[in-house]
Amino acid sequence: MDVAPFLTKRIVDYHFQNGLTPIVVYPETMSVSKFDPPVRVRYLLNYDDLLFKNEGLENEDYLLFYSKAIADRVTVSVQHRTIFLPVSDSVFYRPPNPSVVRSGGVYYAGKYKYHFGGQTFSITDGMVEITRDRPDSQTPEQIRALFQQCEFFYCYEDSALALEAILCGCPTVFLPNEYFKKPLGDKELAGLGYAVGTSAEQLQHARDTVVEARERYLNTLEWVNGLVSIFIDETQLIAASRQYLIPFARKYIVGPGLIQLFIDMLRFMSDVISDKGFMGTLKIIAKRISAGRLRITS
Repeated sequence: MDVAPFLTKRIVDYHFQNGLTPIVVYPETMSVSKFDPPVRVRYLLNYDDLLFKNEGLENEDYLLFYSKAIADRVTVSVQHRTIFLPVSDSVFYRPPNPSVVRSGGVYYAGKYKYHFGGQTFSITDGMVEITRDRPDSQTPEQIRALFQQCEFFYCYEDSALALEAILCGCPTVFLPNEYFKKPLGDKELAGLGYAVGTSAEQLQHARDTVVEARERYLNTLEWVNGLVSIFIDETQLIAASRQYLIPFARKYIVGPGLIQLFIDMLRFMSDVISDKGFMGTLKIIAKRISAGRLRITS
C-alpha cells in the first residue's frame, strides 16, 4: 500500500466512462459502508472486530484472510481466500555482518499500550521502545539498525515488525497478554524464529531457528504470486457480473474542476480516435450516452 497511487476523481471518472467496475479492498479497521463500491473485498488482517467494530459480513462480500488463524475464526459461508502475503522487504531487512555481537533487547507495544491502555511488563523495562506516528518515532533505517544489533525483539502483539526482526536475524519474543495470545501467522511461519513467552526453552528455540525462518519466508515468495493471480481472477469475474451505474465514493473525492475535466476529455477522445478511428469513436460515444455513462461533472 505504501507505493499505491492516490485515488482521484479523475481516475474514478475515467474508470466509469470506460466501463471498468471498481473492486475496493477494505482492511478490517475501515468502515465498509463508507464508499459503497459494486465489488467489496473484506481484507481481514486481524481477528474481525478486535480493533474496530465494523459492519457485519455480508453474502456479497469477498473475504480475503491474512492467515489461516483468522480464517478459522470466521463462520460465514462466502467466497474467500487465504493469502499470507510477504509484505516485509527481505532486501532491506537483512542480517548484519557476521562479526556483529548482539546485546540487549528492543520492544514494541503499539496497540497494546496506546490503543488498549495495557501496562508493559518488567522484562522490557529500560529497553528502547519502537513507536510509530510519534514525533520521536524511529525511521525504518533506525529500526533495522536496532534489529541488527539486539539479541531479542520483544513484541506485545502481532506486528510486521516481528517478521522484520526475524529477517534481520533477531529472534522475536511474543509476550502473551489479555489482548494477544499467539501470532496470527503461527501456521504459516511454522513456529520458526520466535518464542511465545520467555521460558528458557522458548528463547533457545527462537535462537536456533531464526535463520531457517528467514529461508522459509524467502521461499514463500516463489508460490504466493500464484495465489494472488487466482484472487485477481476471482474478483475480476465478480466485477464482470456486477452493474456499475453510479461512480462510487463521489462525496469523498474532490473533483479536478471543469477546465481539467475538459482537458482530460480531449486527451481521452484523442486516445480513442487513435485506437478506434473516427467512426469507431462515434459508436463508442453513442453507446456511452445511451447507457448514461458519458458525463462531465466537476
